[in-house]
Amino acid sequence: MLHRTVRGTIRYTSRKPEMLGRARGVEHFTFTHHTDGKTTLRAHCCIEEPDPTVMRDIVYSLDEHGKPMDCHVRLTVGDKFMGSGWFRFGPDFVECESYGPSIGRLS
Repeated sequence: MLHRTVRGTIRYTSRKPEMLGRARGVEHFTFTHHTDGKTTLRAHCCIEEPDPTVMRDIVYSLDEHGKPMDCHVRLTVGDKFMGSGWFRFGPDFVECESYGPSIGRLS
């Protein structure tokens, strides 16, 4: 394949005195750099300490000039679905389709 992929992991650690330096969660990410200059970021983030747990999944794409193209985000808190949203960016607009149990559907 012609694209270039960069993968990594970020450890989330606490700064609270009683938990200083202890792991709170982790984020695994992948950047895909395409030959047309566009980039896509995929990230899976989990925060386990303190309760409630948080899980976030993201797919976010940038054009060849580093400007946002689209983004999808899904959020779970305490192992319960909180919502998801899709965004599309243009030169003079942002569109959003979103749904969550507490807010319903938003456009």
